[in-house]
Amino acid sequence: MRIRIAWDHGEVFARLDDTPGSRAMLAALPLQSTAASRGEELVLSVPLRVRAGGKTRDDLEPGTVCYWPAGASIALPFGSAAVHHDSGCQVLGRLEDDPRLLRQVRSGHLLTVTRA
Repeated sequence: MRIRIAWDHGEVFARLDDTPGSRAMLAALPLQSTAASRGEELVLSVPLRVRAGGKTRDDLEPGTVCYWPAGASIALPFGSAAVHHDSGCQVLGRLEDDPRLLRQVRSGHLLTVTRA
């Protein structure tokens, strides 16, 4: 399962794991959200509710694609200063591209998530 995360001047691709959360996200595509930058991480608020289950992490490695239930958001860490999530994030997959490409995105940029 692959997705494309695009903005007006770039894109990255990700491969999702086969989990209930990833399947719920695929079913909700296409999604559009305004990016919010938190440290070296992008957060996309999405109209998605993923039920509990699957791998969860508090500290995320750059390139992880996850769902943050407390913020009803997709979190995309891209550097070593990614935000710590006390409530845990459900890991959905991993970017195929260099996560540092997400440094091009600023808070307020519109991102579109589609199937690839």
